[in-house]
Amino acid sequence: MSLQQLYNTTETSIPKLQFTELLFVEDQLQIVLQKADGLIQQTCISLLESGGKRIRPLLTLYSGMCFAPLNPLMIQAAVASELIHMASLIHDDVIDESATRRGNPTIVSQYGNHAAILTGDYLFAEAFSILSRQQLLTCMTYLVDAIQAMCHGEVTQADEQFSASVDLDSYFSRIAKKTGILLAACCQSGAILAGATSEEITGMRNYGLNLGYAYQITDDILDINGDAVSLGKPVGADLVNGNITLPILYLLDKPIYGSWLREIMKLRKVTHQGNQSVREALISTGCLEQAYATATQCIINAKESLGAIPSSPYKQTLLDLADMILHRKA
Repeated sequence: MSLQQLYNTTETSIPKLQFTELLFVEDQLQIVLQKADGLIQQTCISLLESGGKRIRPLLTLYSGMCFAPLNPLMIQAAVASELIHMASLIHDDVIDESATRRGNPTIVSQYGNHAAILTGDYLFAEAFSILSRQQLLTCMTYLVDAIQAMCHGEVTQADEQFSASVDLDSYFSRIAKKTGILLAACCQSGAILAGATSEEITGMRNYGLNLGYAYQITDDILDINGDAVSLGKPVGADLVNGNITLPILYLLDKPIYGSWLREIMKLRKVTHQGNQSVREALISTGCLEQAYATATQCIINAKESLGAIPSSPYKQTLLDLADMILHRKA
C-alpha cells in the first residue's frame, strides 16, 4: 500500500497499517495517558482514541531514520511531540468553542472549559517530563520555541480578526507560528538525535516549515470547499470567525470583490448568506486555485530542502508525505 493510498483510508487507521515504527509511539502514548487519574485520564484516553494522522511523530522518527537506525530517544521525542500537539488541539477547541473534531465531540463540549484546559496543561507537563527525564535538552529547546510561537500565532490571529490590513508577509508569519515551526521542530529533533550535521538539520527544518505552510493553506482551502463529514468539523468557520486566510487575502486583492468583502468585514459579523456569497466569489474568481498554486510551491520548496539528504526509503516517505498534503481531504 502506498502512502497516498494509506492516507485515503480512515484517519484512525494511519498509524497502525503501514508505519510500524509508529506502533512504539502508540504504545508509549497509552502508557503515559493511563497514568493520569480520574477525569483527566478519561479525557486523555478519549482524545487518543479519537485518532489522528500522527504526522508530528512520523516526522520526528523518519527525519531521524534518514541518518541512523531508529533509537529509543527518537521514540521519546516523537511521543513528546504528539503530546504537545494534542494539548494544543484541546486549547484551540476552547478558544474556538469547537463542538466537534475528527467527527467526535470535543473535550470542551463534553466536559467544559475547566476540564479541557487542565487536560491540555497535563499533556504539556507530560511532554516536558519525558524530555527532561531523557535529557533531550536540544529537542526541548526546539519544542519550547514551537509552543511559544503557537501562542504568539493564536494571539496574532485573534488580534487580526476581520482585519483587511493583513498582508501576505503577516499571513505567512502567522501560519509559521501556528503550524510550521512545530513541524520544523519535529524534523530537527529526529535529525539531531540521529547525529545529522548542522546543514542537514537546517535542511530538515526548512522541509518541516514549508510542509507546515502547505498544510495550513490546504486547511484554508478545505474550510471553503471541503466536506464536513470528511473533515469531522463544520466548514466555513474561518470567515465567520474573522480569520484571514490565504484565499480571503487573494479575494481582497481583486478590484471589485475586494471593496465588497471589506464592507462585509467591517460589520465583524458574517451571515450564513454572506458566507455563501463569499464562498461563491472565492470559487468563481480563481482564488482557491491561486491558493492551491501557492501551496504547491511550498511543497516544491519542502522537497528541495531534502536535496542533500541521502536517498533512502525514509527520505522517500517524507517526499511522499509532502505530495499527500496537497491532495488530502481531511
